[in-house]
Formats: sequence, structure tokens, C-alpha cells
Amino acid sequence: MVLFGIEEEFLLVDPASSEPRPTGPALRTRLAQQDHPLFQVSAELLDCQIELATFPSAERSEAATALVAMRRALARAAEESGTQPAGIGVAYNAPQAPAQVTDTPRYQKVASNAPAVVADEYVTGLHVHAEVKDPELRIQVMNRCRSWIPTLTAVAANSPFWYGRDSGFASWRTILYRRWPIQGCPPVFADDADYRRRLQQLLDSGVAADPGYVSWLMRPSANYPTIEWRGADSQLAPRHTLVAACLFRALAATELLAAAAGEPPGRQPQPEHLDIALWQAARHGLAEGLIDLGTGRLIPAHDQLGRLLEHVAGALSASGDEDFVRSDLARIRREGNGAERQRRAHKEGGFAAWQQLLRDEFTAGVD
Repeated sequence: MVLFGIEEEFLLVDPASSEPRPTGPALRTRLAQQDHPLFQVSAELLDCQIELATFPSAERSEAATALVAMRRALARAAEESGTQPAGIGVAYNAPQAPAQVTDTPRYQKVASNAPAVVADEYVTGLHVHAEVKDPELRIQVMNRCRSWIPTLTAVAANSPFWYGRDSGFASWRTILYRRWPIQGCPPVFADDADYRRRLQQLLDSGVAADPGYVSWLMRPSANYPTIEWRGADSQLAPRHTLVAACLFRALAATELLAAAAGEPPGRQPQPEHLDIALWQAARHGLAEGLIDLGTGRLIPAHDQLGRLLEHVAGALSASGDEDFVRSDLARIRREGNGAERQRRAHKEGGFAAWQQLLRDEFTAGVD
């Protein structure tokens, strides 16, 4: 079974205004003083952000337990510090002054290289790692997975508001991320040697100081024997995180089995088609059509999601995740993804109802 690990980034906000607050360093210190065997804590680019990560899991139940535990520990620590963690992809209210950057040499260098980008980089995401031990297979699996990036983005879209207004996008975070120099869907690589050669050329340019600057929405991890999907917004609830993670794990497992068996990959989409499909997914999430990369035309979003689900059905069954994923995707079809639920709460009850949704969902259990 393919092991998977989950990294969740969260904004730390004022409970009354939902503006970001630079309490990340204090919260990391507070959490480090406690015993948390199920997860680890690390810094993020801004002082108003924090990242928590599970350890690799084989079973969904292990990941679920860790996700709930780490969110509840963070919520307790944040409340003691007078702040609130938010499971959203971008800040609802952002101050006009430049953001406070975490005081590490790397993050300070990032800020000096891209000052206007970092100034309002109030974005947080969900990253999922799927283990593929063999480097050659890792590249082939990524090549096979890349055409599904827009569909996965649509499922996990959860950032509709920006500077107190509706951005018109389901995942405004995806659009903001396009400002960075090495972004979007990864290219196709011939093999691991081709990937390493081209990665080194990016590093040799001097623009990308280290592999972390290469922030494609899917990439081979620089630190672990995994493929890392980075295209999801931070999620409202642990359950939303888990279904997105299980879906990606199943996709990686499906393509790993096919690549290891020597099955030829399907036709790769043209780069411009894949790019516009990603933009469309960020624009509408699951609320409107997605681009069928075979025809280049729009089809109903849930039809496209159904194709992905059928494609990975064998892997979902093998991991014991099929009933959970099918049930939760049916729930998403009824109730909407994170972006749709945020908009509905705001429309029905205003800012207060939107805030209550964030509080209620953040530490909810996974049933």
C-alpha cells in the first residue's frame, strides 16, 4: 500500500476581525513544549502562518486521528494566545502593510527576491505526499498524474474571498500562486536524469536558490521519496483534507501500478490546454464546467470528477478508502466544496456566519 503524509498550512487570525496576526513563532514554541507524537510543527514564510504535518500513514484511520489531534492542539494553543487558526486558502481580511516575514535566512532571502509578492502572500495550502520509492518510477508517475491536477484543484478549492470581497474565483490562492517564477503544472520529463538535469538548470539560473523555489503544483519531493501534490487550498475541516488526500493517494497508486507494469501512458495534454484547465478549475471549482483535456471543451465538473473516481476505483478499493471517498464526494456534490460553503454561509448570515463556519469546521471529527 502506498504510504501518504499530509502537510497543512494555516493562517493565524484575529478572532474578531479575521485579519492575520503574527503569532506563529509563539505558537510553535508553545506546541514544541508539549508532547505531540502524531504530528510535527514547522515555520512558514510569514509569522502569521504555521504548518503542521502528519507522519507517513498506511491507513486512512491513522491519518484521520493525526489530523484531528493536530488541529485541536493548534486550536487550543491559538486560543491561549488570543488568535484563531483558519482553514482557508487565503486571508479574508489582509492588512495594507507588508506582511511580517519569518526570521530565518531562507525566508528573508525569499522576501528580498520577491518583495511585492511576499508583501501580501497570505496564502495557505494543503500538501499531500504519496510514497514512490524508485526515482525513475516517481517521474513516470508524476507524468501520468499531471493531467488530473485541474480536477484535484477543483475539488479542493477553498479560497473565494480576498480583501473582504468575493474574488470571483473558487481558488484565488491558485491564481495568486501564479505570480511565482516556477509555478503551475509541471512539464513532462523523459526520466529521472532529465528531471535532475533540468532542475539543475533552474538552480543554476540564480533565480531559484534551492529546490524549494521550484513550486510546481506537483513535484518530486526534495526531502522524501514521494510525489508531492501542492495544488490544494487549506481545508475547512479534517474530513475535507482527508478526502482530498485519499483521492490523490489513490491516483498515485493507480499510476504507480500502471507504470511499474510498463503500460503506455495516455496522450499528454498540450501545455496551454492544461494551463487553461487549471485556470478554469480555480475560477469555478466544481460549480461550473471543467475542461475535458481530450477534447478541449467544457464538460460538467462532476462528470469530470466521476471520471477521476472511476480511474482510481481499484486503488481506492485496495486501500479500503472507496466507501469513504465516494460518500464524501457525494456529500460535496450535495453541499458544495469549501468555496461554495464559505460563500453560502456569508450570503445567508454575513461575516459572523462565515466566521462561525470556520470555527465549527476546524476541529470537527472525521466520522
